[in-house]
Amino acid sequence: MKSPTPALSLILVAALGAAGCQHLPEQDARSVAPNLDSIDTAMAASETAPREAGPALPPQVQDTLLPPVAVELPASARKVEQRFDIAVNEIPARQFFIGLVEDSPYNMVVHPDVAGSLTLDLKNVSVEEVMQTVRDVYGYEYRRNGNVYQVMPARMRSRVFKVDYLNIQRTGSSRTRVSSGQVSEAAGGGDDDGENGSSSSRSDSGSSRASVSGSEVNTRSESDFWSELRDALTMLIGEEEGRRVVINAQAGILVVRALPGELRDVEEYLATLQDVVQRQVILEAKIVEVELNEGFRTGINWSALGEPKTGQTVFGGQAGGGSIITDGVSEFAGSPVTLSPGAGIIAAETSSFGGMNFLSINMNDFTAFLELLKSQGKVQVLSSPRVSTVNNQKAVIKVGTDEFFVTDVETDTNTTLNTTNQSVNVELTPFFSGVALDVIPQISADDEVTLHIHPTVSEVSERTKSINVSTETSLEIPLALSSIRESDTIIRARSGQIVVIGGLMKDQQTNEVAKTPGLGDVPMFGKLFQHQRERKTKSELVILLRPIVTSGRDSQVWNEQVRQSAERIGRMQAPGPAAQH
Repeated sequence: MKSPTPALSLILVAALGAAGCQHLPEQDARSVAPNLDSIDTAMAASETAPREAGPALPPQVQDTLLPPVAVELPASARKVEQRFDIAVNEIPARQFFIGLVEDSPYNMVVHPDVAGSLTLDLKNVSVEEVMQTVRDVYGYEYRRNGNVYQVMPARMRSRVFKVDYLNIQRTGSSRTRVSSGQVSEAAGGGDDDGENGSSSSRSDSGSSRASVSGSEVNTRSESDFWSELRDALTMLIGEEEGRRVVINAQAGILVVRALPGELRDVEEYLATLQDVVQRQVILEAKIVEVELNEGFRTGINWSALGEPKTGQTVFGGQAGGGSIITDGVSEFAGSPVTLSPGAGIIAAETSSFGGMNFLSINMNDFTAFLELLKSQGKVQVLSSPRVSTVNNQKAVIKVGTDEFFVTDVETDTNTTLNTTNQSVNVELTPFFSGVALDVIPQISADDEVTLHIHPTVSEVSERTKSINVSTETSLEIPLALSSIRESDTIIRARSGQIVVIGGLMKDQQTNEVAKTPGLGDVPMFGKLFQHQRERKTKSELVILLRPIVTSGRDSQVWNEQVRQSAERIGRMQAPGPAAQH
């Protein structure tokens, strides 16, 4: 019977120690944390330790033992594929295949319908290489089972393929708009009915509207995987001579009927397709607001961040608008480039919005960069969203509240000989207040990620306006006043690299009141013991985003993410009284 490994023993001891405290009504979080750390350490050790490990030898014994010797067979002793030269001219196919395996350890079975002739001249080749060459040139399909080759005629065959993907259709869109206003045109919305001495009229406040000027960026993404797959396979094999593509999206199975060579093309296409669409990325984001110190009222000085540690760099610049380095328009405006240290800055179409700052940061996490930002102002983390999505699929994170406000008012007036009836119809529209982030990633084979990022931070307040419906009636309507900071851009970064979007600034004015306790609250005379001042602050919104590609190393990445989540939960636990046994 094998004894448990030391790592497993640590897990059992830690589990028993934690179980022994379950009867207590309260536990000390500080006493539980070491047990959790021991379990994590033991799990990590068990992952790297060999499956069968005996007891450790004393150092004196290990010093006397010789190091292990790796013995490999010489190259001459390994089994070598037999190679030969072959040259034929207009030889019947059946005779060629049968003669190919003479004096070799292989067997050959040729289908009765195999016909035709072959001409070739090959040198220093093996049987497998000859079969592959003949298949690619003449179209003779074959299968190999061990030492047996089966040659099939080039005719229509059906093959079943399996594709793992959701049976859904997705449509996403985002819009960023800068508008200087709207104009309205009066429309003939009233109508009169003179029958029986009565009349009715209707006025619509939302008649004809048109934007005066501004800028707008619309982004739209559509995903109909199975329909696109059907069209691609049909174009690949055609529809002549009984070729067919049958797809069962619910089961993730498709059947293709085509020639053997075309089936190989379909197999290669599906393998590449699944590798691309199933690439996955974890998107970590932090939306931070920095209340700038007196010396940084013009914005965060990115060049002052420098190089915090060895191997950790901060590289920045500006796209669109005026350059932060020289006066005028940035030289990068309108030209896409790679976002990486030593290269230029990607320039999204942001000139209409005054330009934005972009940075590329080589750090392990956000903590080091947040510490750098604290040197230039008070840092407040508004949101820390984290989401995982696959290639070219939109991910949306929304944290906030929706509040309804009046956006349209319609009045209906019915007049008779003696009375006038008036009704008002109000249209309500929800306005979002909070933080929203939508991202679309495109992941390359070398873990380069191209991201469409649209972060939005909005604050909606209520402002009441009085609207005169008639000479005798007026409406007090609560309207929405939105304060929005958002950006819409496309960037490129490596897996694990932190990308920064900044330059979204806001001025705020607050009234601060300082008073003497008690005396400052006395009616009439309380103001004598109060001091009021207006405080103006300037803050800059900074969006930090780090893509982490999980393709090819899923277990390590996900385990690390789980460990980090456990650490954050542990930090949120408030310490309690020490547990006593």
